Amino acid sequence: MKSTYPFYLVLIVMVLAVFVSQNLLAQEELKNPLKVRSTNKLNLANRTAQIPVIAIDFPGGNVVVEKILGDTIFFKPDLRDTKGEWFYWCFTVKNTSNKKWFFKATKPNVLTNMGAAYSTDGGYEWNWIDKENHLGPELFSFDFSGSGAPVMLSMGMAYTQKNFDRFMLKHKNSKYIRKSVLSKTRAGRGVEKLLISNFDHQPKVRILFTARAHAGEMMSNYIIEGMIDAMLSKNPTMVKLLEHVEIMVIPFLDKDGVEQGDQGKNRTPRDHNRDYSGESIYTSTKAIREDIPKWIEGLPWIGIDLHNPWIKGENNEWVYFVGNEEERIAAAQEKFVNTLIRSQKGPLTINSKTGFLAYGTAWNKGSNYEQGYSFSKWASGFLDEGLIMTTTLEFPFGINNGQLVTQEKARLFGKDLIFALSEYIESQ
Repeated sequence: MKSTYPFYLVLIVMVLAVFVSQNLLAQEELKNPLKVRSTNKLNLANRTAQIPVIAIDFPGGNVVVEKILGDTIFFKPDLRDTKGEWFYWCFTVKNTSNKKWFFKATKPNVLTNMGAAYSTDGGYEWNWIDKENHLGPELFSFDFSGSGAPVMLSMGMAYTQKNFDRFMLKHKNSKYIRKSVLSKTRAGRGVEKLLISNFDHQPKVRILFTARAHAGEMMSNYIIEGMIDAMLSKNPTMVKLLEHVEIMVIPFLDKDGVEQGDQGKNRTPRDHNRDYSGESIYTSTKAIREDIPKWIEGLPWIGIDLHNPWIKGENNEWVYFVGNEEERIAAAQEKFVNTLIRSQKGPLTINSKTGFLAYGTAWNKGSNYEQGYSFSKWASGFLDEGLIMTTTLEFPFGINNGQLVTQEKARLFGKDLIFALSEYIESQ
């Protein structure tokens, strides 16, 4: 008996060693579920621990999952080449257990005051989580059905190329819209350029809209959808507008950033909206600087750059236009804002108190443009060459002066915007 005792002892120690090593490996996989090289191993770990599968391998995907403890997933945005903090994140969750999971942001200011948005159809239709699931400024929960169908979660109502392509299908046969390519990105993607007009008439005015200079600012695209729907609706006011005005829309200025799920804002060495002075480093901004003066052809024109502000808080939870340092342009901006206030019919309203951020107020100061010229500052250089007005529109992610922001409400604001522009141009 004495001769066999060490054998059993060694056997027990070996079994314990294997168990401990496998347990440690499983714990490491739970802490870093997106870094596991073997898909089968990840699936096994998930089945064993009954944790959801988290993925970012889709256009616009962005997250860093730091760890999963119990029923809580700890995450933060992937900032990549962003200088400082920013807030865009978007990922899918597949869960086969019928239970509630908690999501804890490990960075502040990455949730709107509505919490998070979710989509169950792959990112086409979005809703804000229920109020009871918004558990704090950095914490929310979600009740999964257990079907295993992916649920997309994001800080906002994400929008990428696939959303735009589906939207454009309903207008593919319109004779009033022409689609071409402004430029090719570094990754070889085409930056769309839309021209909208009654091409049987010579335009008297041209309007340029740009969007997504900062990749994570998706709400601008819903505004664009609303404008396009309105312009092609055969409404008499819009029919008249298209007989006299040609509109150019560039929906994805930072196309690579949109598809890659980048922040875009504060990109190093500079972002797209600081690339309008010196030598442009991005093909889209370079093309605007070279092509737009030719497109204008000496006609009166308006340039509007669509943006979304910081994620929440003062000056970030209402619609406003950014005042220009040039007094004549600022006066034109205020006149337009008053036109929009007077004419708006949609559910998201702009008012005289918060709808215009004068130059020198809050962040709107010269120091904000030290990296380079913004679109609006560049366009201001055409003041004596036909420019009627240029401005930046800041449209919030979740709340507008206490009003809930949704996809459809953003589209209706876009409708209000283009009708106000029509009235404004008529008054010139």
